[in-house]
Amino acid sequence: MALGLNLDGPPAEGPPPLSFTEEAQLGAESRAANLAAAATALSVTVSSGGAPSAGAPSAGAESDSTESELSGAYAETADILQEQAEALWHPILSNPIVASAPPTAGSSEPTGTAESPAAPEPTPTPAGFVTDLFSSAQQNLDAAVTAEPGIARLLASIGTSQRRQALALADLQGLKAPAPGPLPTVTAGPSPTCAAATPRDGASGDSTPRADTRPVDYPEADLLGEAVAAEHRSAYAYEVAAARGSDPSTLVEFAGQHASAAAAGEILLQTITCPQPDPQAPAFALDAAFFDDPEATLAALNSELITMYADLVGLTEGPARLWAVQRFSDLADHQHLATDAAEAFPGIRD
Repeated sequence: MALGLNLDGPPAEGPPPLSFTEEAQLGAESRAANLAAAATALSVTVSSGGAPSAGAPSAGAESDSTESELSGAYAETADILQEQAEALWHPILSNPIVASAPPTAGSSEPTGTAESPAAPEPTPTPAGFVTDLFSSAQQNLDAAVTAEPGIARLLASIGTSQRRQALALADLQGLKAPAPGPLPTVTAGPSPTCAAATPRDGASGDSTPRADTRPVDYPEADLLGEAVAAEHRSAYAYEVAAARGSDPSTLVEFAGQHASAAAAGEILLQTITCPQPDPQAPAFALDAAFFDDPEATLAALNSELITMYADLVGLTEGPARLWAVQRFSDLADHQHLATDAAEAFPGIRD
């Protein structure tokens, strides 16, 4: 019997497995880079007279879009996506050995991994590109619910931006925009241990907590309370604007959305804090600028809410994070209806 000896030592260990946050960051970076390349290709195709897609409006359909406008829209989208890919770049992990290349954006055919770069890449189509952009946005928003705080904030912002870009391109070309998908569910933490009240000096209704119990609040309780108050203020502002406007239906709808969000936030807040939050005031002070230009003031309020929820994503976790991501996405869709301005990182000020 022959005995073999291994003189080379133990086999080299491979890299440690990636965390969920690292996988989410690398996936988002790869998608953004591929989508940027596809958007650039589409911009060139459209500017050279290539047909946009079967879903785009024909010359006889209602459309004020020109080839120049559409080409410019794709070029702007490419710039934004490239900026996002650069922001997501990881100094250690962002290389072909760790992350494989996903299918080419805008196509339905896989292109292989980083080990087979010679595989032919199908030409992206507008319909395929918009579908992939919506998909990337949803994946980023989903990951933002459970990723580590700093990256979660960035993923939520990029996911929101990509959805707004996809909505704009779909509108421009007469393509159908899918509704946002449901965000992943999260497990709620333990409820706070609230102090039981006992009568003080025998006076009815005057109470103080028992000395043997201490309330345990989540640290994000104050942040959630500020968000709820901001939603109430916004709902009131829309109600006042609706009462003064000639066409109040849309304003009334937005007021209801903010009121519903405030109610949902209050329910969430009641599960993580004690004592329970005080009822909101029935009215709020509105400055003179509101009455001079209510539309501009409402737009500013919406922008402030978007920034607040972006910050909240990076400062919370669990159900509070889920609520913040959902409101962030909803408000960004609302902003898309009001403005055509494109941002790479909505809600992030620095």
